[in-house]
Amino acid sequence: MKRYFILLLMAVTALACDPVNEEPPQFVERPKTVLVYMAANNNLSSQAENNLASMKQGFVPENENLLVYMHLASKNPVLLRLFKDETGAVVQDTVYHFPPQNSADAKSLTSVLKITQTMYPAQEYGLVLWSHGTGWLPQGYYSKSFGADSGKEMDVMELAKALPYKLEFVIFDACLMGGIEVAYELKDSVNYVLSSPAEILSTGFPYARIMKHIFTTPADMESVAEEYFHFYNGQSGSSRSATVSLVKSSELEGLASEASKIFKNYGSNMSSLDTLSIQRYYRSGKHWFYDLGGLANQLSQGNDADFRNALDKAVIYKNTTPYFIEIPVDKNKYSGLSTYIPSPTADPQLLKYYANFKWSKDTGYLAPEEE
Repeated sequence: MKRYFILLLMAVTALACDPVNEEPPQFVERPKTVLVYMAANNNLSSQAENNLASMKQGFVPENENLLVYMHLASKNPVLLRLFKDETGAVVQDTVYHFPPQNSADAKSLTSVLKITQTMYPAQEYGLVLWSHGTGWLPQGYYSKSFGADSGKEMDVMELAKALPYKLEFVIFDACLMGGIEVAYELKDSVNYVLSSPAEILSTGFPYARIMKHIFTTPADMESVAEEYFHFYNGQSGSSRSATVSLVKSSELEGLASEASKIFKNYGSNMSSLDTLSIQRYYRSGKHWFYDLGGLANQLSQGNDADFRNALDKAVIYKNTTPYFIEIPVDKNKYSGLSTYIPSPTADPQLLKYYANFKWSKDTGYLAPEEE
């Protein structure tokens, strides 16, 4: 598959008498490169364009790289660079044209990240994953999933393997990605994960507000989370809907250690759980997302102090509006992370799939019975 860098051969045909410069292009390392990966070859195309416009209205760096992978409906994807010219005006430059590809395919994500690293090397990399999302669920369990594109979906295990280098942060501008299964799967590849346990309204993150925090050194991810919360908390009606949490990956192994103790010592209580008293984050009967802290508290019958301490170290920022559309969200029951709690009639294939997650393997949660 051939790809061509823009401007590589400028002036070769302009002046026939000039010698051809056969030296490879020189890519300058910057302090930070941030890629916004917009998999919008679906019904979110108009919102993607709105969010791009919002980015242009906010902070645009002068000495760092703000890139947008834009795949709109029925169009080939492109890589855009946003920067300021000598007059201070924001410029949108198309720096790479991709052939037709499925943006929900893990190989596409890997390719885009590698091209980004080659063309815009940096000391630190950040990634915004923008699209539909359904947390840890495999393809086909919801009407959409991260990167929904022509019937293709990217599950979390594929996503984790698709990251070719260490990232300082990942922001999920996608629904239901604030689960322990997601954060734990990414813990070795990403230092901080910012996401929502519930859905995200189609207006997405307030990019005009958050970019100035992303491009501080180091990135001020807590302020990004606060901007997201305050933006939606200032709305009215059903638009006042937001859950958000920021996870520090280096604390997740400690959380898994405490969780494994609870699952080992109190796992027999699983069949008697009162899930109606545990904070939920799902709508429309899609009952795959409950509060992680609520699960541990009920399983252990309140003997979860060490787990709570570990959870507070891992979730370094959390906030929620009183409702997410029609779902009441109790701040006292909101731990910042969701988890799966199977029903007595859970699909055996779903349980088998879940057992492949690192969280399940390292904690013993929903581990299959040995034959």
